[in-house]
Amino acid sequence: MTHGAFEPFAGVDHYTEAGRLRADDLAVRSRAAEMLAHAAQALTAAAAEYRRVHVPPPTREQPFPPRELLEPAVVARRCADRYASVADRVRNAPFPPDPKKAWKKLRGPGAARLLDLDRSLVGQAEYAAAVVSGVVALGLRTTVLPAAIAGANFHTAITIG
Repeated sequence: MTHGAFEPFAGVDHYTEAGRLRADDLAVRSRAAEMLAHAAQALTAAAAEYRRVHVPPPTREQPFPPRELLEPAVVARRCADRYASVADRVRNAPFPPDPKKAWKKLRGPGAARLLDLDRSLVGQAEYAAAVVSGVVALGLRTTVLPAAIAGANFHTAITIG
């Protein structure tokens, strides 16, 4: 039996250093993407709750609600879409076709750099999720919603690949 005998079934060869690094990288990406996806769900639920509570039902005299009432829900929905998009990009980031060659570069200082990037990725995802939880806890007010937008733009600080 070779070291990579189960690689086609599991997707990761746990018997080599390269396989373990890949498994760790996938676990970190999965954790970060999960936090971002939960943040997106929380924003979507908060937008729906805001519409339910603050936007009056349509009437014959006013079939469409005023824009200023809809704005927080629309912005929250846009932020949720951004969070979901970043979660998908983190989860589905491309992986080198031949990981053994790519991981050879990660020995020594390369592994430390990867660890720093993984910590940064998880830290940014935790920060973004915390910002969203604060916005959702306070409700969708126009004074706190810009913080969620700033949190949704964190993906510009993270380069994937």
